Amino acid sequence: MAWLQLRVHTRHPEFADEILLAHDAAAVSFVDAVDDPVLEPAPGETPLWAQTVTLGLFAEGVDLAPVQASLRELLPDGAEARFETELIEDQDWVRVWLKDCPPLPFGDKLWVVPHEKVDEVTQPDAVILRLDPGLAFGTGTHPTTALCLQWLAALDLAGKTVLDFGCGSGVLAIAALLLGAERAVCVDIDPQALLATRDNAAANGVADRIVTLPADAFVPLPADIIVANILANPLIALAPTLASSIRRGGHLVLAGLLDRQAEDVRAAYDAWFDFDADLSKDGWTRLAARCRMPALIRRHRIDARLLTSGQPWPEQFAGLQQAGIEAVINLAAPTSPNYLPDEAARWQALGVQYAALPIPWEAPTREHVEQFCALMDRYAGQHLLVHCALNLRASVFVYLYRVLRRGEARDAALADLHAVWQPDAVWQALIDATLG
Repeated sequence: MAWLQLRVHTRHPEFADEILLAHDAAAVSFVDAVDDPVLEPAPGETPLWAQTVTLGLFAEGVDLAPVQASLRELLPDGAEARFETELIEDQDWVRVWLKDCPPLPFGDKLWVVPHEKVDEVTQPDAVILRLDPGLAFGTGTHPTTALCLQWLAALDLAGKTVLDFGCGSGVLAIAALLLGAERAVCVDIDPQALLATRDNAAANGVADRIVTLPADAFVPLPADIIVANILANPLIALAPTLASSIRRGGHLVLAGLLDRQAEDVRAAYDAWFDFDADLSKDGWTRLAARCRMPALIRRHRIDARLLTSGQPWPEQFAGLQQAGIEAVINLAAPTSPNYLPDEAARWQALGVQYAALPIPWEAPTREHVEQFCALMDRYAGQHLLVHCALNLRASVFVYLYRVLRRGEARDAALADLHAVWQPDAVWQALIDATLG
């Protein structure tokens, strides 16, 4: 098959490398002005040519406009960068990488090693991560991956649950499992990354302790450790999601950001995390932090007395009561993610009124809406939290209540609903049937 090659002319090829791989480039290589190739330079090597061109290899038919937009935004000289495209014949890019990549040590005993070179590691207590990256990024050779592996190698991971968001080849999650973590949840937008992660997990004997999920199927969980090695803008956009997917006191590490982007990324997480000192390598920064208090899942405030969210974690109950919550309506079903069977007792122990109205996800009805409106009327004038598992049920029911009972304009109420989600066919049918 043919491949689409993007040639990037920039004074910062090491940054272009990361950006191209983050956009699912199948491989990256470097050439000089006379086209003498250095394919995936060996670790620690930097092309010495005065004018280096970075080549990104993509599947034929890929739209390269978003890739070029990211390069212009993220490269230090992005405004002056030049791009060219061409079709080329297929090559075995992974085998080229394996030829030059030696075993790589991280911390006291963690090694990342190509399958073909495991015998080169002679340390008696070595923890060996066997890796064939496939077409997904994450070999340990790049500074961002190396910074994360060093951080994991120094952490006490025994019995922990790890969330690897933007997992690539799965190297970070698999390393955590080999170092003692109990389970790992790996999330990525790229199906190829999830496939590479599953293959690498099987090759390292940890397939039974790892779960892979596409990003659109991810449900927040109370992880002990989160690693996210992606890019600055996605990290900023993901801040509320990642902050709602960790336990109080849990560890967070963020990478894939340039040194100059560290402050913006840190600011996006400051409300929930206390940060350690930054660590930088070759122009890339790693941020590490501890969770002060997790965020509410998909928190959305309607007005001064009405708040909606997904399922609160147990450690958040007292804080919500102290913030003035006087009554809670829970629309989650017992089968919903993160459901708490003892939630009523937890709220009542804090002096907060509580009502449960379990709404079946696949079959909400107008009768359910009427029952919900009656509960809302009961708690009228109180500072109220309406929640379900992910604030999907809650946002629709609150929207309908505002239009039916409060007489609010649909457009204004709809803006709050769409700030949380765009209802699917089942829930849009409920809205249409209720409002006519």
